[in-house]
This record gives sequence, structure tokens and C-alpha cells, in this order.
Amino acid sequence: MISKQMVNDMKHTYLFVVACCALLLTSCASSRYCADTFSAQAPAKVPLLLPYVDIFAISKGQEAYSDSLSTAASDVLTGILDDNLSQFPISEFIRIDDDELDRQVGRDGAALAFAPKVNTSNGVKTRAKNIRSLPLPESIRQLMDDNDLPYLMLLYENGFVRMKGEVVRESAKNAAISVGLAAVVALVSLGSVIVVPSVDLPNPYATTFTLMVADRANDSIVYYNTVEEVDDPLSRTEVYELLWRLFKKYPAR
Repeated sequence: MISKQMVNDMKHTYLFVVACCALLLTSCASSRYCADTFSAQAPAKVPLLLPYVDIFAISKGQEAYSDSLSTAASDVLTGILDDNLSQFPISEFIRIDDDELDRQVGRDGAALAFAPKVNTSNGVKTRAKNIRSLPLPESIRQLMDDNDLPYLMLLYENGFVRMKGEVVRESAKNAAISVGLAAVVALVSLGSVIVVPSVDLPNPYATTFTLMVADRANDSIVYYNTVEEVDDPLSRTEVYELLWRLFKKYPAR
């Protein structure tokens, strides 16, 4: 019989493998899509939903989602955004009080972030234009309707940190990691990344940021940009530099 713990482990492993395949095979890459209509009329500032962060720990060939690393990385990220808000095209932070909606938005946002990742003969590539054919998930649409938001910015971070000693599996307490199998199912249904059983991770750490803008009127993602680098998700300096790269291509800047 498959236990609940085994199911959770499989969810986390699948997400980890999908994420790290992208990090390894497209590191130092940047992929961007901007709808023509949004490029012409993008607002200078857009509300940003508080970011979702998934960080894994790896050691001695083992991997595990780390709630403590994810929380620490989230603190670094939100601290940078708070301290430098005027430097980014962000008007305000949107917080979700409903825990269930928060979890669902986390799942759907992460699935959207991974959706343009596709397998090619040269490895996993990001084809950002693939995002344009996808309607907004119901959870994100509901959030925008409830808050009367014409546009909503979504920011998703994922990565890993190589640790010393044994990897301790932690329960996923924050919303983003609950994407798990749901994101992978979405990816498979879209013909995107194929999950593989294992992956070699030579780097000490890596970080990916994906920025998206949802358009309520057009029921679609009208802006998508991802940057991937061998950067420490717990380093304020390195995260700031990666964020700067991510936001500098926003059309209204």
C-alpha cells in the first residue's frame, strides 16, 4: 500500500527533478514573452502577489524539499522587494487571507511558471510564447475579480542548495510547495517536461525566478520572463542582482 508520506515524497521529487533539469540545462538563460497589446500599454506599476518560493536541499545524492530553506529564501526575497520597491514596477503587495485559495494560487502559479519548459534534442528549453495559449487558472481569476485588479504580477522562485550531512525531509508548510504533483500533471498534459528518475547536480546551488503578468480582460498571461543562474537563493546580493535582471526587461521600464 502506498502511504501518504510516499505520495508526498513523490510529489516533491517530481517537482525537484523538473525544476533542476531546467536549472542545469538552461542555466544562464533568459526567456521572455510579451503580448503586443501589453507591450504598447503596460502600466508602469502593477500589483504583485506575495511571491511563492520552493527551495530544495541536496546532499550525498539525496534531495528533499526544505521548508526552512524556502522560508529563509522567501524572507531574503521579500526583504529586497520591500527595501527597493521604488526600483521595481510594483505598485503594492497583494496578500491572500484565505489559506485554501492561497494554496491553490500557489499550485496554479507554479504550473504556469513551468508550462513553457519543453524537451528538445539539446535538453530542456524555455519557449515563453507557449504561455499565450493558456487561459488564466480559476484561482488567479477569482483573486483578480475579488480585488478588482485589471493586471496582477506573479513571481515564483525555485532552486536548490547543496548541504553537508544528511538531508532531512520536512513537511511542506507553506503554500507554494503544494504545487507538487499538480504542477507535473499540468506539465505532462501540456506536452512539456518529461520527468526523469534522477539528475546529477554539480553546482552548489541555483536559483530561478519567473515573472508573469496576468491580464483579467484578456484572460491570459500577457508577460512572461524567467532568469536562471547559479546563484545562492539565500544571498541578498546575488538575489538582488538576479531580480534586477528579471525586472529590467519589463516593457514600461
